[in-house]
Amino acid sequence: MPPDLLSLTRICQTEETALRAIFEDIAAAFAPPYDTKIRARIASLLTLAEPRRYALQRAHSFHLHAPDLHALPMHAPQRQYFHAVLRHLRLYPAAITRLTTALTQRPVPLFPPAPPPYGPAAQTLALHSRTWDRMHAHLSPHTPNLYHDTPGHHGDLPYPSTDFLRYAMAARRICLAMDKHAPAFLDVGCGIGLKVFQAAEVFAQSDGLEYEPVHAATGQAMMQRGGWPDARIFHADALTFDRYGDYDVLYVYKPMYGDALEQMEARLIGQAQPGTLLIAPYTDFTTRFETMGCTRIEGFLYIIRPPRSLPAILKRATKVGCALPARPKNGYVEDGFLSPLHLALRRWGHGD
Repeated sequence: MPPDLLSLTRICQTEETALRAIFEDIAAAFAPPYDTKIRARIASLLTLAEPRRYALQRAHSFHLHAPDLHALPMHAPQRQYFHAVLRHLRLYPAAITRLTTALTQRPVPLFPPAPPPYGPAAQTLALHSRTWDRMHAHLSPHTPNLYHDTPGHHGDLPYPSTDFLRYAMAARRICLAMDKHAPAFLDVGCGIGLKVFQAAEVFAQSDGLEYEPVHAATGQAMMQRGGWPDARIFHADALTFDRYGDYDVLYVYKPMYGDALEQMEARLIGQAQPGTLLIAPYTDFTTRFETMGCTRIEGFLYIIRPPRSLPAILKRATKVGCALPARPKNGYVEDGFLSPLHLALRRWGHGD
């Protein structure tokens, strides 16, 4: 006679508890650069998980033949419990594949090589940037211009979005390599905030500072409509702002010129915490970054007062995954015994 549902439920719960404990141990061991010792530890834990998974599958299969199952309504809690077990079992192969891929993948450069000019990939990137520039011109309350009415200030100028995203993605991976798993981003002089809008897909917190009140208001409304209620675009003066130290990644693109720009740079770098990343894509800064305590990582990406371990950090960053942070959606809290593994994969850029 098949076991009753109560007995099968207890068996499944026991096996799920054991599997969760195993995946908690895997999550604790899973951290780049995934050396031989880490891979061996995780392999041994996966060996322990297999018989538990088989026992869980077996108990789940038996429940289909339990006589008391057929008397239950479709939405009865016991039916829903076994449906959840099946979902977790179906997620298992993909999660293990992502884990093994992360453990064995070759280092991924922080800046992949540019595609051949005039090829389809390069033209797609160019089209992407041109489209975003047109969107910027459409959304901005004022026509984008080089100079603002206030002396020393530039107008709202767009920077190519594809270049910005290359730097933002590299900065996120370096932050994770420094064990900053919820990095905060600030665009200094963000205009209407399109870069803040894009950065919200990459960083845990994405803010923008803007001198022109109407631009700040336009940008904040766009954040709300676009589904980023926690992203903030606020009206402030970069020359008096005193919270640069709250951010892990700072982005500056020609908000000012002349002496005002140098004053802003000095204030920003002086307040920033050691190891803060700075994206500053303008040529003026390339002539003075070394005298201001910054080290160039590549191109226009710098690090402020870098730690002595910077070479090791950059090497570790090549083993951090490129997956974007998971956007909130239903189901993550229902990962069951796989939840510790899914969280660890997302933590190191290898999740979904």
